[in-house]
Parts: sequence; structure tokens; C-alpha cells
Amino acid sequence: MKVVGQSLPKIDALPIATGQPVYTEDMAPSQALVVKVLHSPHAFARLRQVDVSLALKVPGVACVLTHQDVPQERFTLAGQSYPEPSPYDRRILDEYVRYVGDAVAIVAAVDEKTAEKALQLIRVEYEVLEPVLDFETAAGHASVVHPEDNVLCNFPIGMEKEKNIICTHKNEYGDVEAELAQCPVVVEETYYTQAQAHGMMETYRAYSYLDHAGRLTIVSSTQIPFHVRRQMARALEMPASRIRVIKPRIGGGFGGKQTGAVEMFVAAVTKRTGKAAIIVYSRTETFSCTNSRHAMRLTVRLGADEEGTIRAVDIQGLSDGGAYGEHAPTTFSVVGEKTLPMYHKAKAVRFMGQVVYTNKLPGGALRGYGATQGTFAQESAVNLLAARLKMNPVELRQKNLIRQGDYSPIYKGKVLASSTLDQCIATGKKLIGWEEKYPVRDFGDTLRAVGMAVTMQGSGIAGIDTASAEIRLNDDGNYTLLIGSTDMGTGSDTILAQMAAEVLETNLEHLIVHAADTDVSPFDPGSYASSTTYVTGMAVKLAAEELRGKMLEQAAKL
Repeated sequence: MKVVGQSLPKIDALPIATGQPVYTEDMAPSQALVVKVLHSPHAFARLRQVDVSLALKVPGVACVLTHQDVPQERFTLAGQSYPEPSPYDRRILDEYVRYVGDAVAIVAAVDEKTAEKALQLIRVEYEVLEPVLDFETAAGHASVVHPEDNVLCNFPIGMEKEKNIICTHKNEYGDVEAELAQCPVVVEETYYTQAQAHGMMETYRAYSYLDHAGRLTIVSSTQIPFHVRRQMARALEMPASRIRVIKPRIGGGFGGKQTGAVEMFVAAVTKRTGKAAIIVYSRTETFSCTNSRHAMRLTVRLGADEEGTIRAVDIQGLSDGGAYGEHAPTTFSVVGEKTLPMYHKAKAVRFMGQVVYTNKLPGGALRGYGATQGTFAQESAVNLLAARLKMNPVELRQKNLIRQGDYSPIYKGKVLASSTLDQCIATGKKLIGWEEKYPVRDFGDTLRAVGMAVTMQGSGIAGIDTASAEIRLNDDGNYTLLIGSTDMGTGSDTILAQMAAEVLETNLEHLIVHAADTDVSPFDPGSYASSTTYVTGMAVKLAAEELRGKMLEQAAKL
């Protein structure tokens, strides 16, 4: 190939390296109102009274909004294709605050100093409630995190919110208990994974304004512009046709920006005042008021024969969803979907458990999306099994791993179409010098050891996520590539342009890339699930091939 696979400069490298204004905050109008959020100091409380009278008297304050001033429709901030499997369980502002950092009120003022002063003058009377802080005792706890009766689920996800259960999941093949009973070697261990912050360089931020036609425009550092438009339409009780979302360059996301965080606050201010508004979360707010990886408890049981063939896999899970259920059912289900197929010789496999509400920071999407937690637990147990069998962990995996062309019963007998994991293990074993170093080398005062684990990951969500791309041949002979995906530092705009250039037999200089504007770009679910190069890239390839065919057809006439 002439373009794909070549080491080419990123199309946006120079503007970013030279500090040109390419990010959200750079582009906000200078006269935009500065928006600040008053965050709850309590993990769980009901707002008895929110007195904003003193705050409104501060010169330069444009508005102060409480839960009585914003629409009451419940929605989800999960960036997922409609109809979202995550429950609609939050409002822009609510009479309940459900974690330390939850939003109490919104202030908009002419500058940051004025907004901060107004925040300090808001007087809140809280009815402090007993919080649910331990996810292992959340189910059936005396405190109900969501006592309201209008939480909506688009699918039967097994919600029992009166018991603080967001969802229940079970995926099973064969009789696990019977198979374990017959296995001569059984290991069992419980593992805990922690909540983790994304740590992207650019914190959450957005600004909004009304265009010349009175339409609400939101410019946001987001991975999911089309999903944000749908979220805001529901939250603000507005037609989606009256909302436009633009995604400029993003300073990192790692899944965190697959969940909405701040767009609703500036949108509510612009809708109320008619003025442009901007919000920039501090690093503290980003860590404490947005979302994190789901913390989980996973109990793994593995059964094997004395030769090391794994006959049964059982994973019992419990996930901490935090105060709201964004991504709760999907992240949890992936724990099983990315672990159970790995060792396909098992006659029985099972993954089951629940995600629960707690009065803590909500869980969300973070690289790996459940597979990370599941892999840690299962692979730790496989290493435990190898030790019990006195078997090399490399050999144990090579003996049991699913390979290309194999069937996975958990995937209803579908064939694994592509995988060279077995070859990767063999190559890795050679490169690391496994035979010389395993299990440990004693240097007297130092011990050095080697270990291993395997995992699986897909590109996109099969049968659900689709993408679109449009390529225009311009009057000057150059091309415009219109895409709705999000380049968050990964170089996807460049990669997709390379793919188009390869098909069209041109170079990047002749391609204009226009990305992520819901008014102009064709629909794209956003950049997540390792999908952009594969899913959006295939759309680009098909569009380029179609345009190429039309060009050749016209050229033939000449």
C-alpha cells in the first residue's frame, strides 16, 4: 500500500504542537458566561431548601438554577446507541443528592471570580440520610438510593431499585455445579478491583450558545457528539432538531468522555438566559464529580482434570454502580463476554451477578470496559490452577485456549473467525526468555519472576454499532471526508484520511477532514469500544470505493 501503513505526520500535528486554538476552551466566545456548579458535601441527602437570594444579588450574576428551575425529565448520560440499556435515573438537578460531588445548583456569571463568590452565598438546608457506602451490603440496605418511582429502563435489565439493584445478569452454558463436582482439581478465589480515574489531560468542559436561528449549539470535549445531542434533547425537553453538537479537538478521553458530564449545565444556562455559557471542570471536579471505572468483587471457580484440561469456569460478580446506572448493565455483561469464551474446552461455564447502587461516584466507561476486571480475576485464578497442578502457566493456557476456527458454546456455537493468540504466546515466550526465567531467578538479595495473562478485545459492538462516512469530490479536484467519529489524540482523523487516500489513489494533502458536527457529519456512534479504525474505517473505505466507481464511470464517457 502507498498510504496506509506508512509513517506520515498527523494532519493536526502542527497546530497542536504550536499551541494553536484547537480545543473547546480556546474557541469559546470571550463574552460567554462562566458556569460553576455547587456540589454536595453529603453522600446522601434531600434538599429541604436552597436559598439563592443572596447569590442573585451579586453584581454580574446572570442566573442561579436549582432543581425547581430545570426540566424534570429523567435521562441517562451513558453514551450508548438508542435505545440505551442504561437506566434513565438522573435529572439535570434533583431534590436528592446521591454522592459527595453531586450537583446542587448552577451559577452563571460574567467571570469566574463572580461565579465563585455567588456559589459561597447559596444557603442549602440538607436532610442528611444514611448513605450506602459499602457495595457488598448495598443490596437490601435500609437506605434506598433511588426512592423515586419514575426511573425508566428501555430493556428488562433485572432492576430492583427498591433493593438498590441496578441490574442482574446471567450467562450460562452447561451444568456448572455438576461439572465442578466431577473435577479432581478445583480452585476458588475472590478478587477485588478498584474504581479508577481516567486521568485525561483535558478535563471535562463545554460551551453553548444560540445560533442565528435560535438553535442551541453545544461545543464539547466529548467522545460521543451524536449521543450528547440525544441526551440533551431529553434532559432539556427539546426536539433534537433544535440542538447541534460540535466536537473540536479532544485532549484525551479513555472512555470517561463516553459519558456526559457538563454539557447539561451550560445548556440549561443558555436556554434560560439566551447567552453563551462555558464550564471548565477543575481537576478535583473531574476526579470527584464525573465517573470512574466500576469497582467489582469477582469470585472465580475453576475445575480441571489432572492433565490440565479446564472443564468448568464459574464467575460470580458484584459491581459498584455508584449513584447512577450509566453503563452498569453493559460493563458488567462484558466481564463474562470477554472471559468465558477464552477456555472453550470447558463443558460448563457461567457468569452471573448484580450491579448495585451506592452513594458514591457513578461508574462509567474506562478502557477495557469490564473486560479488564474480568481478565484480572480469571487469569489470576488460572495461574492459581497452574500452581495447584504444578504445571507451567504457559502450557496450561496453550492447552485450553480457543483458537481460530474453534467454536465457543457461550457464543451459541459461532466460529472464532480470527485469532493468532496462540502464536502471540509462543512468540512472547521466546522473546522474554521464559524457559530461562520461569518461575523465578534468585539473585541473592533480589528475586525476579515472570508471569503471564491473556485477554481478548473486539472492535465495535457487533450487530449494534454502525458508522457512516461521506466523501465529496470538490470542484477543485480535492476531496472532503465527512465523519462523525472522534479523534481524542489517537490519530483517527489521520488514519481514516489515509484509508480514503489509499482507495482514491491520492495523498493526504488532497483530503479535507471534517469531523464530528451533528449538523454536517453523517451519523457515528462515537469513538469507543476500539471501533473507530475498524467500524468507521470500513464505512470510509466503502464510501471511497463508491466515489471511485462513479469517477471512473464519468471518466469513461470522456
